[in-house]
Amino acid sequence: MANMGLAEGIDLLHQRAKLLKILLVAGFAVVGATLVGQIAELQGHLSLDESAELTGAAALYVAVGLTDVLLSIVTIVVFSLWIYRAAANIVAAGTVGFDYTPGWAVGWYFVPIANLFKPYAVMRQIWNASHGGQGDQLERPEGLLAIWWGCWLLANIASNISLRLTFNPASAEELETGMQIGVFAALVSLALYPAAFRLVDRITTAQRERLTSAQIFA
Repeated sequence: MANMGLAEGIDLLHQRAKLLKILLVAGFAVVGATLVGQIAELQGHLSLDESAELTGAAALYVAVGLTDVLLSIVTIVVFSLWIYRAAANIVAAGTVGFDYTPGWAVGWYFVPIANLFKPYAVMRQIWNASHGGQGDQLERPEGLLAIWWGCWLLANIASNISLRLTFNPASAEELETGMQIGVFAALVSLALYPAAFRLVDRITTAQRERLTSAQIFA
């Protein structure tokens, strides 16, 4: 599918973007509900203690948490497919200076250490190439990308720390700290989802409106 024509590739990107944007909207809503539960738990209004009966608000909180995990997994898969197609379209358009294969455009997310900066570099080139850039123009900075990537890093790092502290806490203080960090991660995610939505929408629109014509007149 990576070798399909540019017009077909852009249509496929548009289809994936529609699904991805639905998932991002749903993810935003679920994170908001999760945040409410986290704050309630932190303030002692509900408890997930193993000795307590899981009913009412606590049961709903657990259901929201499970939904958040499942929705995040699906969103990551669809987002990866969208990135792959966006990069493949740029390759198909013969963009000068684009440094990444479609596979590595996704693959860098899974390489330790490199996944702290390479995915941002890939997305920067995807953004600029989608807007008709060539060569050195592919390295131009973009504010939306910085917001998206900064929120992505903060949310993921904070979520990992929170999980480690709350999974098997050594003390009540450690549990509370983990919960507080979890609240912070959720707040950052509330900024991440709209940034990601806007990013997907603008790149997809740019490829449909500008990528083909930019190659014709390059």
